[in-house]
Amino acid sequence: MEVRATTVQTKSAQCECAVFGRGAKPLIILPGLSIKSLMPFARAVAERYQKFLDGYKIYLLDRPLEPPQSCDANFLAQAAAEALDSLGVKGACVVGISAGGIAAQALAKSRPDLAAKLFLGSTCAKMTDTAAAIIEGWARLAEEEKLSELNQAFAQAVYTPSFYERYKDAIMASLAGATSADLKRFATFARALLGFDASDILPKIKCPILAVGAGLDKIFGADAAPQIARLAGTSARSCVYKNYGHAVYDEAPDYVDRIYEFFEG
Repeated sequence: MEVRATTVQTKSAQCECAVFGRGAKPLIILPGLSIKSLMPFARAVAERYQKFLDGYKIYLLDRPLEPPQSCDANFLAQAAAEALDSLGVKGACVVGISAGGIAAQALAKSRPDLAAKLFLGSTCAKMTDTAAAIIEGWARLAEEEKLSELNQAFAQAVYTPSFYERYKDAIMASLAGATSADLKRFATFARALLGFDASDILPKIKCPILAVGAGLDKIFGADAAPQIARLAGTSARSCVYKNYGHAVYDEAPDYVDRIYEFFEG
């Protein structure tokens, strides 16, 4: 399986992107917050999306390499749109996970030509006080370069306790080794999410939306996905995995199947 990593230079920013898949239909993955670059993990993502490889060309689009300190969700959406224009992508199926779901909502509103369908996983329509406190706490730990504390706080917030205990060593190993530049970038992206409110954006998104949440999500809560669907109206529906936490996208064995069924339906 070929996974090709590339750097896309746009007017707003420079973005890393991994491309894989043999099909013609474009699929964009806008991932959640990560402490380090996702490019070393691109092959693992490709393997998780194995059933898409024959029908789709998949673009795993990481966040800008050098974001302005005051960036917000609109900047992230603009950077993504410019990268997709450079790559020649139109009318894509878009997967937005967590922070990537926030950027995906802004992208689908500002550039409807880029999004044919929108899958929003473990994300929100509006930043809550609880989510803001957690994310601000991560940003503060990153700025203080308290990497061990950040890794533990991050992992314990996103994974269910049983999953965390079972895979703790692997999770911690994947988070280890972040540089000062990585931590600064993480803090910038974390704070970019804090003022997000798509209450007026979602009703204007015309493409079909599936919002998937988790009943034990410590960050956005169990009602986050249904709230997205309520605000978006008739073009949207939602579902909630009752016994999973924020990282249901990693933990639920049928999660990628659900994405596939939505895009193929």
